[in-house]
Amino acid sequence: MCGIFAVSSAKDNIIDDLFLGAFYLQHRGQKYCGLSTWAGDGIKIRTHRGLVRSSFTDDLTGMDGQMGIGHTSLKDRQPLKLDSKMGEFTICFEGNIINAAELTTDLKKKGHSFYSDSDIEIVAKLIAQGDDFVSGIEYMADKVRGSYALVILSKGKIYAARDKHGFRPMIIGKKDGAVAITSESCSFVNLGYSIVRDVKPGEIIEVKEGEFETKKEIHSDLIQYCTFEWVYTANVASTIDGQSVDIARRNIGACLAKRYPAKVDIVGAVPNSGIGHAIGYAQESKIPYDNVFIKYDYASRSYTQPTQAERDREAKLKLIPVPAKITGRSVVICDDSIVRGTQMRNDLVVKLRKNGVKEIHVRVACPPLKAPCLYGVATRSKSELAANEKSVEQIREYIGVDGLAFATLEDLEKSIGKPLNQLCCSCWTDVYKV
Repeated sequence: MCGIFAVSSAKDNIIDDLFLGAFYLQHRGQKYCGLSTWAGDGIKIRTHRGLVRSSFTDDLTGMDGQMGIGHTSLKDRQPLKLDSKMGEFTICFEGNIINAAELTTDLKKKGHSFYSDSDIEIVAKLIAQGDDFVSGIEYMADKVRGSYALVILSKGKIYAARDKHGFRPMIIGKKDGAVAITSESCSFVNLGYSIVRDVKPGEIIEVKEGEFETKKEIHSDLIQYCTFEWVYTANVASTIDGQSVDIARRNIGACLAKRYPAKVDIVGAVPNSGIGHAIGYAQESKIPYDNVFIKYDYASRSYTQPTQAERDREAKLKLIPVPAKITGRSVVICDDSIVRGTQMRNDLVVKLRKNGVKEIHVRVACPPLKAPCLYGVATRSKSELAANEKSVEQIREYIGVDGLAFATLEDLEKSIGKPLNQLCCSCWTDVYKV
């Protein structure tokens, strides 16, 4: 999970929109960030380890331009700059290439060398095989197995592409004289962009002088939108493939309340991603929603941290219980998912019990996670997943709560409003269709 933002203007300097567009995608990656611009005098690029705002607020001098691309990442520095027979270009990538090792071996046999083991380097080298960027992206798409969304900045043009199955989100926005393409629409609102439409699965788009044009559509009969975008990943203010994230989460919470009612005093959330689910549960059940935990404003997301040690540490730091609201009361806690269950058991439940909660009932906004994700950065091995070896009752006993229930696939289909066969459910079903 990474964040991509690209912008082109017919007349204005885009650096402020580029900087803020990347900033509004910070939730998709907190370890690295980067910007690249073009203004007629060549391509400029800067990357940092750290957050967008703290890294770039005093480092935008000399980055003015009429078009640019930006990136936030949990894994590697992007954009990446390369020179090729098509000229210099920079590229930003989000996704996961399942056959990366095979492709790397094949490229090495053909004389290519590699600076890193990152997927973006493989993708960039494959694209450079084309006669132009459109044919290069098409060539890359034919070779890779997995998921991707990407943007390329070249001399006077931007290219954007989404994999033919639609795993990773990508959306187009416009305002007077400018067009932007990004991972999530939350980066549009405060910058004055209006949603035009989503980039279609398999679509390759060319952007120049504040306008965009479809150059190619790679067809597939199999569409697999990442369901976890609505459950957890995306910002609640975003619209993903036509469905509001906030509405989808409230719908899931309502489904949980209907399917798994509980006699409790209040409904609370594991913030921030559990809040929408909890509000939906409270509205449907007519049980008041209240602050059980507060997320400390300066903490990061825990699920997306690259190592388990970092995930555990961030989870322990970020959530502060509110004793005045929970002592002597029974609660429903809504969370987006349970992965290993250790954070719930060793941190959240301990904090609640120490503060005198009478009963804890947990409602989870997706089915039990049984398999690792192959299409994003935050992957796990099966051995780490509680539901791979434990029943729901065994997980309940393990985490030490009084009640535990999970949303069903049918709940997700109804809540998101898309056919189940168009939703990627591999991490719950252990069935990989790509």
